[in-house]
Amino acid sequence: MTSRKRTVLVVEDNGQDAALIRVAFRKAGFEERFETIGDPGGALRYLRGEGEYADRAKFPFPDLMLLDHKMPGDGWEVIEWVRAQPKLELLPVVVFSGSDDPNHQKKALELGANAYHVKPQSFERFTATVQRICEFWLRGHSGLRAGGDATSP
Repeated sequence: MTSRKRTVLVVEDNGQDAALIRVAFRKAGFEERFETIGDPGGALRYLRGEGEYADRAKFPFPDLMLLDHKMPGDGWEVIEWVRAQPKLELLPVVVFSGSDDPNHQKKALELGANAYHVKPQSFERFTATVQRICEFWLRGHSGLRAGGDATSP
């Protein structure tokens, strides 16, 4: 494990869900740095290092991105943009959504998301899902190419 705190970019417009994600990470024993962006345009500015996000010491490039595609704007656009950037091919993009629509999962994976998880309703299951995401993408297989194990735990 490196001494540098890894950064998780949470692209989530629901403040309660973003807070739950942080709590679940902590409860699972992860002390990552979190950057929360509430809209797709902000996420793209963060990833590009533009505007208020230009200082990479203050806003480090993420080691993992959790994205809720259902928000004002186009969450799919974020996945498409990331996968069009050769330098970002190793960035794990995990869709963490309230939608259990199989078409949404299919679209996310076709666009290049590494995994798609439905947000469970109970806190215990929510925490367990976040823990599986952490274990897989931050401890186990971080750096897996898109299209590798697109249906991770």
